[in-house]
Amino acid sequence: MRIRLYVPEAAVGKEISLSKDQIRHLKVLRLKEGEKIGVFDGKGHEFEIVYSQKVSDGRIVLEHEVKSQKEPAVRITLAIAVPKGARMDVLVEKVSELGVAHIVPIICSRSVVLPREAKIDRLRKIAIEACAQSERSIVPTISEPMPFGELLNTVKNYNHSFVCHKSGQPLAGAYCECATVLVVIGPEGDFTEAEMEAAKEAGCTIVSLGPTTLRTETAGITAVAQIIALSH
Repeated sequence: MRIRLYVPEAAVGKEISLSKDQIRHLKVLRLKEGEKIGVFDGKGHEFEIVYSQKVSDGRIVLEHEVKSQKEPAVRITLAIAVPKGARMDVLVEKVSELGVAHIVPIICSRSVVLPREAKIDRLRKIAIEACAQSERSIVPTISEPMPFGELLNTVKNYNHSFVCHKSGQPLAGAYCECATVLVVIGPEGDFTEAEMEAAKEAGCTIVSLGPTTLRTETAGITAVAQIIALSH
């Protein structure tokens, strides 16, 4: 697997400095002179450098940009009620690998977790690591937590908005090719009837991800994977 480093200020002709953790990581890997390392800025730009003494000292001048990996044809915003424990970590890692564009933690009537700033910062680091591993050059944004009602006010900004619920029609039958999609996943205790009605009134389509009852993080991963597969 090619080594890749996240450097948000990366640009051609600019000298950049690696963090202490990145320098330590390269030394642990015992890279040899001449080995290639990828550098990405998280906004779609990819660079390549050759390992040398300057790199091991943390000083890099990026000489040229290289072609980045293709992104999914559809930009997916995943709005999800945060599950307990480390399951949100798993979700962020997997949907970042799959190609999600934005992640919005939402607060519903039956939410059991309200992520604090430290948790959001941790999730952003997980997204960066997942993109480094999966060869993505774009890192998904992770917003601050948003009330469910406030999220519904943004529905008009998307070509399609889907609320995932076992009562809905199959996602595959409801989806058609488009540029932007909002996918909404509820909490472990599910949406309330009032929330479901509000979602319908806002213009959301209720869709099912399959016959079984899925955990919150499984539903999020499944929804993103299905939409990306359908968009190809």
